[in-house]
Amino acid sequence: MIYCEFLKLKRSKICIIALVGTLGTPLLTIMHGIQNHFVYPEKAISLFGLYDNGIMFLMLLFGPLVFSIIAAYLFSREYAEKTLKTLFVVPITKRRFLASKFMTLFLCLLFLMILSWAEIFILAAICNIVFEISELNFLTALYFLFKIIYGSILLYATITPFAFLAIYSKGLVAPIIVASIIALGNVILTNSPIAGYFPWTATYLLLNGRIQSSGSTPGIVFTIVGLVCFISILSSILYFQKEDIK
Repeated sequence: MIYCEFLKLKRSKICIIALVGTLGTPLLTIMHGIQNHFVYPEKAISLFGLYDNGIMFLMLLFGPLVFSIIAAYLFSREYAEKTLKTLFVVPITKRRFLASKFMTLFLCLLFLMILSWAEIFILAAICNIVFEISELNFLTALYFLFKIIYGSILLYATITPFAFLAIYSKGLVAPIIVASIIALGNVILTNSPIAGYFPWTATYLLLNGRIQSSGSTPGIVFTIVGLVCFISILSSILYFQKEDIK
């Protein structure tokens, strides 16, 4: 079933949107680093700084927007194309159907995050021909690979509410509107006292080691994010189980 979900994604334009949205982040990160180098020539461009900025953009801005679109598309496609009734002619349970979609969403998110990590390293190596990039080594890249994977799990937990919104609204509009509001909220709340309690901002602060300075603790963040993920998945299952397939 997961394989079938990937086949459906392959035939849609959502893959192009996801790739452009995700791969655009490393490019903007490199451009931002070069721009800062021109403004402050005494400050060298470092791979550590590039990855740090890239993770910030992915966790706070581009990630919620791009991955919410993927989630909304995955969970609303059958409603939009009116193929849900036909699909359940195959002997599968509703829980198994939803489980395949949640797994597909996680694999897509993980793949695109790792792809962004690889692109930053490749672009940094290319830029090193013209601009000296400090800390350009495999150990730095490996450190941020583990950080990207960890961030992917945290980000996935905060993306699950958009799956429920897609099932509930049976479309893309509501999840995208909410994701845009949350992305704007992330920008506004990053340095605020409540940032450590807002799930989408708190995950970035936890990943960046700044959660305690926000007045929160890792335990509180794990509890909040875990509840968000659990309630979203449970609500999706309960709502979908009770819904009549038409």
